[in-house]
Amino acid sequence: MSFRRVFVGLNLELHDLTSDEFIPATALRLVERGIEIAAAQRGELHLCAVIDGLDLTQIPATPQQVSAFGGILSERLDVLADEAREAGLDCETSLLGGVAAEELLRQANDWSATLIVIGAGAPPTSLGPTAWQLLRLAKCPVLVERLAVRGPSSESRDDDIEPPHVLLADDLSDASGARLMTVVSSGLWRDAKCWLTHIVEPDRWTEAWKGGISAEELVRRQAARIESARLKLHDQLAPTDHRTMSYGILTHVADGDFSATLRHLIDEWHIDLLVCGSGARMDAVLPHVPCSVLCFPQPPTSNP
Repeated sequence: MSFRRVFVGLNLELHDLTSDEFIPATALRLVERGIEIAAAQRGELHLCAVIDGLDLTQIPATPQQVSAFGGILSERLDVLADEAREAGLDCETSLLGGVAAEELLRQANDWSATLIVIGAGAPPTSLGPTAWQLLRLAKCPVLVERLAVRGPSSESRDDDIEPPHVLLADDLSDASGARLMTVVSSGLWRDAKCWLTHIVEPDRWTEAWKGGISAEELVRRQAARIESARLKLHDQLAPTDHRTMSYGILTHVADGDFSATLRHLIDEWHIDLLVCGSGARMDAVLPHVPCSVLCFPQPPTSNP
């Protein structure tokens, strides 16, 4: 998998009417990230803005007012597209009306996007509703950017600048191995400090007690699972080009409750980007992570 068709979802509305900006700063930074990713993959870019909830039967605005507002947003899209084209990229734009998550998903699917890039939204400690819907429903990987954190590569090479910290959450599946291969081969995080991590949850005491398992046996089984996970992580890492990365990739096996342990590692290691798959366990964590997220959809299941 490669990120050659990068679809960037944008909110181009200025909420501070006293600002002298023509384009919101968050949108500018999000497009810069999209350009960076698409250029590294020699790919294409699609910039899409949605007038969220546009319904002339429900809003107190005339068609002329809506048309004028749409014209302003179109001008902003054109300015951003020109920046992408100056960087040597093919760039398309679209301005839509409707429910943001639904329209972005539809347009990304129609364009056959291989990566969706979107901002985390307004809440400082949780994902906004549009980003959350895209993470759960998109058919391709979704990169939710918290623009206050570091991106794929450091903009400065000064020794005082800390490189991005990336945590790759691995469930030991074939899909996890494919995600790892994609991240490493993309070259986007070549200068990052990366941890390839698996969390082993212990047996539940109530179930173990009902099954007559001793405390010593529980400890032995947990130690065996941890060692097996460690070997599996090394097996997944071996066929990748991780040695070409500036800091390599460290493997780490933790034990404990999945959600609590993952949040603890994100905080302890000052993670800027969490790379993960989708699923029930991640659904409990993703809405509240304080970092950017690159989430891959679950692979389609084949019918027997």
